[in-house]
Amino acid sequence: MRTTIVIDEDMIDELMRVERGVTRSEAIRRAVQDYLWRKRVAAFKALAGSQLVDLDWREAERQELKSLKRHDRKR
Repeated sequence: MRTTIVIDEDMIDELMRVERGVTRSEAIRRAVQDYLWRKRVAAFKALAGSQLVDLDWREAERQELKSLKRHDRKR
């Protein structure tokens, strides 16, 4: 999709220095992709402790294995 946007030339120059060997379009696509990824990660981290997401996966895994062992003993 073609889009016309106004971006500070200094930012584009810096982006092009960081993303060597790619076109401006590809550099901007990567920058937008990175921005969106960071937003998704921040939203995910905000769920920590909300009981929707538990970042302490080791404890969750320990409890799940314990539950499976109890289930196997009942058979």
